[in-house]
Amino acid sequence: MHFNNKKLFILAIAIFVLVILLFTYFKIMNKYRNDRIFALESEKYAKEVSNPVFRIQKVMMYSDANVEDYSESQNLSRINVSQFTDFAIYIDNTVKQSQLTAENTINHIDIDNIGITAMAESGTQKFSSKKIEDLGKYVPIQDSSKEIVYQVAHTNVEKETVDKSKSFYTDCQEPLILSYVNENIVEAADASASGEKLSLDGSILKYLNINLENLNYKITFTINIENNLGEKFFCNCSFNVALDAGEGDGIYSGYIMQIIDLSKGDFRFKKVS
Repeated sequence: MHFNNKKLFILAIAIFVLVILLFTYFKIMNKYRNDRIFALESEKYAKEVSNPVFRIQKVMMYSDANVEDYSESQNLSRINVSQFTDFAIYIDNTVKQSQLTAENTINHIDIDNIGITAMAESGTQKFSSKKIEDLGKYVPIQDSSKEIVYQVAHTNVEKETVDKSKSFYTDCQEPLILSYVNENIVEAADASASGEKLSLDGSILKYLNINLENLNYKITFTINIENNLGEKFFCNCSFNVALDAGEGDGIYSGYIMQIIDLSKGDFRFKKVS
């Protein structure tokens, strides 16, 4: 009886040691597995950062003002002034590979999470898409868009059939065109007494003593892409628009055109897991 108890004791010790060894083994293997997954994910992330499928290469911003004369004699005695900024966003799809494939061509593109933070309450802020041929021209925005869904053209024939204010080529050959309008920042003003010839552009703001700092704003949005493989990507964008920036008097000089090189910044499109 004593011998059997001793055998059971030794067996229990052996089982306990075996359990400890198995637990240690699985713990080590699990740590190795997690480290391996982390290393692979880190390597994948590094490749995506240095060689993204899509990235924003540059943004061109054109800021100006528009004057509407409501006086009966058209002598500028009753004018409304709106300020607008057009954005041309150039997407580079040739960083990872120069040849066009299903991976670096676009099947769907939209913009959401649109937010505008104005420096001061002035006018009515609106944001929408725009035709590329209207870039740099004032075009009133009827309804400010909370989301912009583009119609992607895969051929030149398709390009002719889609809404040109919301069209985009699958191969990214043209930029996204967006427009911000701060409508009626000045209403019913009298500029008829000016002893000089007034230009109906941003310089009218100087004549009317409009503080440009109050018109500065920040705009944020997310560009979402789906390529022709069905893979999805996104890029969060944020731009501070300073109308008093640039050379000279800013938009007081008439207009501002700025080209922002983003090729070295982290404006890559991140792949949705």
